[in-house]
Amino acid sequence: MFSIDQLVADCFDALHGSAGHGGPAVKEVVERTVADPPSIEAALGATADMSAFTIWHNDDELTVLHVVWPPAVDVFPHDHKMWAAVGLYGGREDNTLFRTLPDGRLEARSATTMRGGDTVLLGDDAIHAVANPSREWTGAIHIYGGDYFRPGRRMWPDPSGTPTEFDSVRLTDLLEDAAQRAKRATPA
Repeated sequence: MFSIDQLVADCFDALHGSAGHGGPAVKEVVERTVADPPSIEAALGATADMSAFTIWHNDDELTVLHVVWPPAVDVFPHDHKMWAAVGLYGGREDNTLFRTLPDGRLEARSATTMRGGDTVLLGDDAIHAVANPSREWTGAIHIYGGDYFRPGRRMWPDPSGTPTEFDSVRLTDLLEDAAQRAKRATPA
């Protein structure tokens, strides 16, 4: 059975154990975890009934988040300034990766679509935007190699403009607003 406490403990073991190699070792933990979606769903419930952004653990070494991408959500480009291991246990997540131009604007480099069971390891220099263009709710586990909420991160509300300081409240509000719209659009 899936356990948040066990997931966090396994991530710390991956960081500090004999096989600990930071992000790649934690990604292996995420891969094993999302390989059993029924166990996660049995422990957590239906994604449509969950909060869109939940902090499971946060300290200077590691942040573990549960993120629910509502249908039709589109999140602005942002950076993490640390590695991130992301795994989906259901739904869809489209990632667009960017590079910064000399004037501070962004240029799209590549894109990838993740589905339930997929994982990705983003480097500490990654800048990405996330979207869920489907009608499904997406359940994702995000693990970061540090304090996700520390200052110094950036976001690009307008990719053709200059970055601003990352605002986790703005992100949470965007996800919660999208969740409320999706719930209103779903026939009872």
